[in-house]
Amino acid sequence: MDTVTHGLAGWLVARAIPSDTGKKEATVALVLGSVLPDADNVASLLGSEFYLRLHRGVSHSFAGIAVTSLLVALLLYRFGKWKDLKKIYLLVLLGQISHIALDLLNSYGTQIFQPFSDARVSLDLLFIIDLAFTGIIVLGILLSRYRPSRARAALVVLSAYVCFAAFLHLRAEDAVREAALRQGVPVVSAWALPRLPEIHSLPDLAPGRRAEAAQRMRLSEVAPRLTTIPDRHSFPFPAGPIAWNGFVDDGKTYLRAEVDPFGGTVTWREREWKGRDVPEAQALRDLRDVRTYLWFARFPTVHVSEEGETMVVTFFDMRFGGPTARRPFILRVIESPGRSPQANWGS
Repeated sequence: MDTVTHGLAGWLVARAIPSDTGKKEATVALVLGSVLPDADNVASLLGSEFYLRLHRGVSHSFAGIAVTSLLVALLLYRFGKWKDLKKIYLLVLLGQISHIALDLLNSYGTQIFQPFSDARVSLDLLFIIDLAFTGIIVLGILLSRYRPSRARAALVVLSAYVCFAAFLHLRAEDAVREAALRQGVPVVSAWALPRLPEIHSLPDLAPGRRAEAAQRMRLSEVAPRLTTIPDRHSFPFPAGPIAWNGFVDDGKTYLRAEVDPFGGTVTWREREWKGRDVPEAQALRDLRDVRTYLWFARFPTVHVSEEGETMVVTFFDMRFGGPTARRPFILRVIESPGRSPQANWGS
């Protein structure tokens, strides 16, 4: 989740906890704890490779928050008016636990077992920004100023919201798996990841666009070839778990489809070779930036282009769009005769 939502969630949890003493200090401890793990965003100043490796790493792990919660609690105890170190520590820890719980809901991946394992865990239930989810938190804060029970009610509503997202996630995953099997595509694995819902404008029926619309319709009926047709008449709007991307691994390629979890409609959008199996990518596996990218990416794909004697190998993750995605979710490696491969992050 975004940092603002984390802070608001900590505030809501503080409202839900009954307390006759130290209420302001408890709120500070919870809110500070709820945003503290995102302090690792400073790693972006040291480069994209370091950022991908560090972000949602030890600062978001159970072992990490146990230590940093104690450090923050000692500071609040030393310079604050509330002198109950145990409660301050538990509140900061609770705030950090809420942060980890919310981050696990999206598909980015969180290294909750650092420093013992760098496995990235994700539940794939909500998009990283969800205005409906954040709105429930804000409403709960506004209504609970004098009645903590309303803050608890808001937490119950949030839990129900997540359960609803889990239900839609299962429907979307089943829908894309069944659609692939109907098309004769072997399914090694299938996933459903939340995406931004889109608001569609009126279609453009100008000459030349009709053929593209017809081609898009044909792509929605069959498993696609190695191509994609962008929709230029839709605008993303981050509200609700109602839009999903379905992914299928057939052993050689990744397929992506847009899935309607309510009606079960599956619209195929693109199909790409698995990046780890592309010879040009395998030849670059000893490059640190490439190793980091392949570790981070869930659906790594590769595009290879040649400009004279120079070859450009572009790595991207289908979670975050195509080879024009913003940094740090794209990596270009430039190979020129007589020079070591040069890694460039960003579009």
